[in-house]
Amino acid sequence: MNALIEGVIRRLRLGEVKPHLKPCKRWVDLGCHPTYPLLKECRTLAEAAWGLDLEVAPGRDGNIELRAHDITKPLPFADASTDLVTALAVLEHVTTPQEVLAECRRIMAPGARLVATTPTHLGIHVHAGLIKTGLVKDVRHDEHQDFGMSPKLLASWARAVGLEVEVCHAFELGMNTLIVARRPT
Repeated sequence: MNALIEGVIRRLRLGEVKPHLKPCKRWVDLGCHPTYPLLKECRTLAEAAWGLDLEVAPGRDGNIELRAHDITKPLPFADASTDLVTALAVLEHVTTPQEVLAECRRIMAPGARLVATTPTHLGIHVHAGLIKTGLVKDVRHDEHQDFGMSPKLLASWARAVGLEVEVCHAFELGMNTLIVARRPT
């Protein structure tokens, strides 16, 4: 049952995100998951893609390079070297999301886009309830940080690091937030 619910949540998230993913040369997916589902499904969008996650097995899969990396540390890319950065359901797993956003901006080329999702304050509590009931088992009960997340807060963090917010709204009945932001040209 938990795999079914987790799959539905992932599909809803991907459905919200996919319209904002555009073809590019270099794409970095932060917190890609050991099975890197977003990169696999959308691999044709980029000439080269990198998936970073603490739990991913390093290796190559066609145009995708996987690297075991802690995204709270400096990202292993040159300044202004990427066209797209994605971070789906990732920022709630780190204690310093603003620093991660600043590092994203550093590696983004002028005009590059960041597409990220994170649970809202409501979503954190609903997810915690699903974990307690055993309906989902995708994270430990204490793994999510509750920043009181809202579209307004996430947009303010993005602007504070120098990104221009194009889209920022709640989805999934107000339980998640999507942000699409661009590095100014």
